[in-house]
Amino acid sequence: MERREFLILGLVFTTSAYAQMFQTVPEANATLIQSGKDKYACPNCGMHLVKFYKTSHTHENHQYCSIHCLYEVTQGVIPEDAKVVDTITLELIDVKKAFYVVGSNVKGTMTRTSSYAFGSEKEAQNFISNNGGKMMNFQEAYAVAAEDFPEDFGKKATASTVVPVTKIEVPKDAKCPICGMFVAKYPQWVALYDGDKKFYFDGVKDMMKYAYARKLSSDKFYVSDYYKLSKLEASQAFYVIGSNVYGPMGNELIPFATQEEAQSFARDHNGQKVIAFDEITEAMVKSL
Repeated sequence: MERREFLILGLVFTTSAYAQMFQTVPEANATLIQSGKDKYACPNCGMHLVKFYKTSHTHENHQYCSIHCLYEVTQGVIPEDAKVVDTITLELIDVKKAFYVVGSNVKGTMTRTSSYAFGSEKEAQNFISNNGGKMMNFQEAYAVAAEDFPEDFGKKATASTVVPVTKIEVPKDAKCPICGMFVAKYPQWVALYDGDKKFYFDGVKDMMKYAYARKLSSDKFYVSDYYKLSKLEASQAFYVIGSNVYGPMGNELIPFATQEEAQSFARDHNGQKVIAFDEITEAMVKSL
């Protein structure tokens, strides 16, 4: 398959996958400030800005898919020129004048705690009435975004435990065909479909969405051990669900080579359950 065909395939599938997603708007209704080949991509994570438009923020001529990515780029320093999309009007508004609803039951983008902005306090209150959450100003919402970056996020094995392993090697420009994220940025979450063509994913959750959509068997799927980063056959790994460790796309199925390692991680991180690959269901994946 030529690169152009691959891109078209990815776009078609992504559009279908996110057709019912709250953040997505028709492209005609989206204000995109970037141009050229980077027009549609978050410069921090690579995700498609139209698909995640309602949570997007702008800063210094760049447009980010979420407050999470804006926080990561600015390293927590409050940006002076930032704007955010008004959830109702879809216009870009000054973050300092926005009313943020944080922690509603509407899923956010890239963050464990959802965050949506409104130009009107009344509209924010209406959203809270329907979906829960708490009203905050930008500085308060930014402080909540900081919680996405706990000390052990992305934790790797210590020098004393490092042993040679085979990892999933990811091309620098590889994007997840489900969400469009740059996969190489998040090595501990990388998953792979090694079929006629290789497709890389930013986590097991998106890998399984791809597998279910195409009714693919498990023998060509691989995942990364969370701590060792070693390449594992997806069907042989054990997965922790419901922990307090979040992947690039939020709640994840976190893979380990052994059941004992998975159980230890679950105890340390409030994991709800350890499951084998054949216990993963489509309904479970959709609920994450």
